[in-house]
Amino acid sequence: MQGPFGGMPLYDLKGLLYRIIILFGVLLVIYGVLWLLAELGIIPAIIFAIFPQIVLILIGIFIIYTAYTRRNNY
Repeated sequence: MQGPFGGMPLYDLKGLLYRIIILFGVLLVIYGVLWLLAELGIIPAIIFAIFPQIVLILIGIFIIYTAYTRRNNY
């Protein structure tokens, strides 16, 4: 079944949405663990401070990878 505006089928959008949600959940768990370790003094606070930039880089890589793998489908 086509999406509401044509283009991608809805099941492809649903699969992509699930992947993004899983990635977001994993990143939240990693962020929580780093925060805990930084508060306990096990890791330096600088690692915790630069983690948002690392998350943005990972999200960008994921978007590029998804766009690259789906470029021949449509």
